[in-house]
Amino acid sequence: MKKRVMGLALVLCLLAAGAAQAQTYRVTKGAIAKTVFGSGSVLAASQPGVYAKIDAEVLDWYAGVGDSVKAGDILMQMENDTLADEIHQLESDIQPVQEDLLYTETHKQYKYKQARHADGRLRYDVNTGEPLMLKYSDEITVRAPCDGRVMAVYIEEGSDALAVYREHGCVVMLSTDGRMKIELEGYDPLGLEYGEKVQVVGEGIDVTGTVIELRRYGTQATIQILDDSFPMDAPVTVFTEDGAKVGEGILAINKPMAVSAYGGTISGVAWNVQVGKYLERYDVIARIDWDQTPLYYDNDVALHEYVKKHVELEKAREKLEKLTIVAPCDGIVATVDVEKGDSVTDGTLLMSIVEADAGMELTISVDELDIPMVEVGQTVSIRADALDDVTFTGVVEKIAPLGNTENAVTTYDVYVELTGEIDERIKSGMNVTGEILVANVQNALLIPANALKKDSEGWYVELQGGGYAGVTLGVTTDSQVQILSGLSEGDVIVY
Repeated sequence: MKKRVMGLALVLCLLAAGAAQAQTYRVTKGAIAKTVFGSGSVLAASQPGVYAKIDAEVLDWYAGVGDSVKAGDILMQMENDTLADEIHQLESDIQPVQEDLLYTETHKQYKYKQARHADGRLRYDVNTGEPLMLKYSDEITVRAPCDGRVMAVYIEEGSDALAVYREHGCVVMLSTDGRMKIELEGYDPLGLEYGEKVQVVGEGIDVTGTVIELRRYGTQATIQILDDSFPMDAPVTVFTEDGAKVGEGILAINKPMAVSAYGGTISGVAWNVQVGKYLERYDVIARIDWDQTPLYYDNDVALHEYVKKHVELEKAREKLEKLTIVAPCDGIVATVDVEKGDSVTDGTLLMSIVEADAGMELTISVDELDIPMVEVGQTVSIRADALDDVTFTGVVEKIAPLGNTENAVTTYDVYVELTGEIDERIKSGMNVTGEILVANVQNALLIPANALKKDSEGWYVELQGGGYAGVTLGVTTDSQVQILSGLSEGDVIVY
């Protein structure tokens, strides 16, 4: 008290010297709010990157920065000459392996004959002395080597299987992937683009197709349709979506499987081996009676080799599909990170897309002196630096536990979840200022902030008529202070 009395004497002297400058304030109740500020930038909540999935060269891209795209849209086309050669070679290699599947299943009737040497002498096991027996049959069962739709049947009961095979190259033709294709060729470029939709028209045929391959500077094209219910070898005409004629071609099976037979007489054809019907792997196709000793082949070996080649081909075709880059989501292209002709490797970033309807997210940096007052759930008012008339709101979602120090100043990242509608002019990357409401008290006892004084015993104010009152502070701002104790409503202070 002695210090405060001395202070009072000093204050009285000062007041006597400049009484005109003294002010009084009657303690009142009201609302007080405290905020802290942070700065940062607003970003798209989801901006997925689109990456290369195979080593290749960028052939062309069909969507640039700012373009709107839909999930599945073709964004970019790449090429890999080595892969194309590999697929061509595998398709050639699989043909003889496929033909080996002629000898595909067990036989219903077996005969055993003792083996003979070339000069006719009987053969015996050199270790046991037992006769060496060979297994024969007078019938072979031909089964489907894979699942597929029957596209052509060239045999009937009584047919000579070898004669049919020589004429048609198979006894039954299957479609294995549910698709058909048309090969187009012209002297001049066909004017098509990769991924373009076209209309395929023929007798009883009117279906949409897609350009899946362009060759020789656009003078050759492959059109694929996702339907194999049309007749193979049917003549068709291809038109653009605008109705312009592109060219004429023949419908072919996209992934055919030719079932072969090299001899014998067809003793019966399964009831469901009809054009348009579906067969599953190992379904019986036909039975063949032999009028001569048949040649046998180890079925397990044939199937193993076919499956091996088929898997290699499918893997190569899967790689081919990876050359077509499609949009992972609806959105707007944000960046294109490669140029036409660039060579890229698996994992290279090609472009990025701001996902539609994913919203925005915000991170602001708050000074270390203010961060103790920030809590999850507090309201944030946000202003865009570039748009003075735009404000939007959010709430504190989380607070980083570690600070960022730069030039001896430490700040902490505060993650803000945006709420309500956001002005469409707000773009990803715009700088913003966030004002976090850290305290809001209604009916608080208030005095001006510059009325406060402090000594070694704490905060106090000067009372009108003389004397001092020690006070306990609540929420403080630059202009106002909440008084928790030491004053009552109506008290008059001097400052």
